[in-house]
Amino acid sequence: RAWVGRSLVTRTSTRRAAMADKSVTCTAALACDRAELKTGIVHFGVGGFHRAHQQVYLDELLRAQFDTAKEWAYTGVGVLEWDVKMRDYLKNNNWQYPVVSRTGPTPEDMAMHVQDVVSLRDMVLSFEDPAATVQLLALPAVRIVSLTITEFGYRVPLNDGDFKLVALAFDGTLDGEVCGDDVDPACRGATVFGLILASLAVRFRSGLRPYTIMSCDNLPHNGEVAKKRVLGAAHNLPSELTLGDRGVDFVRWLEEEVKYPSTMVDRITPATSPQDVADLRDKANVTDEWPVMCEP
Repeated sequence: RAWVGRSLVTRTSTRRAAMADKSVTCTAALACDRAELKTGIVHFGVGGFHRAHQQVYLDELLRAQFDTAKEWAYTGVGVLEWDVKMRDYLKNNNWQYPVVSRTGPTPEDMAMHVQDVVSLRDMVLSFEDPAATVQLLALPAVRIVSLTITEFGYRVPLNDGDFKLVALAFDGTLDGEVCGDDVDPACRGATVFGLILASLAVRFRSGLRPYTIMSCDNLPHNGEVAKKRVLGAAHNLPSELTLGDRGVDFVRWLEEEVKYPSTMVDRITPATSPQDVADLRDKANVTDEWPVMCEP
């Protein structure tokens, strides 16, 4: 045990589940004051793969070095209507969820390890409040914006809502408190790269450092793919935005100051089935609507 600020943090170790099935082990959730978690990374595309990989790494860092890692918690962002289901599930779970890794020659003989993950701070839906989403991304504390949006996500064109958000960013409207009437309803349809451009425009205007854009999609040279998409989107901003020299400087800043590392990440993460939910309940005595099932 260790005291962290005012919170008692319990370092948990692997233990057997309170079940007769000896093939099941569990690592309980890290006991900590969730109010101490601060958003340092914003992630687009909160699905099974992200929850089984990036979140697990940060969860393990929280267990090892809470004082340092607590500044790097995740906030997820959903841009599609079906992201409502994921947001609501996670919110009802207090933003915690189990990751279930399995290994064995047959489904009947598989050993199961359950790890409760607490590294997700919260999740927002951009179409509910696009201005607030841009302001979140523009916060100085956000140092990385990561992506698992599939190959298709890099080909989605900017739309009118994206252009209007970028215009609001450049005219300073998004710098402070934003009234709902200040944001055109079209902005609710903003895309991932429209939100990214608008938030980087806020930081550019304010003289802040940009965040790192980190693609975690299974694409060759995914950092270059992300960079090409950001720069292409910036070059395609309509002339009526009248950015003038600011637009030229902004594109140069995006190219020279923003970092786009390439990554290689992988963990086989099949879709969760009703049988998976039942097995987790019956074998590990854990009831959860949407656990993440994956390889070790």
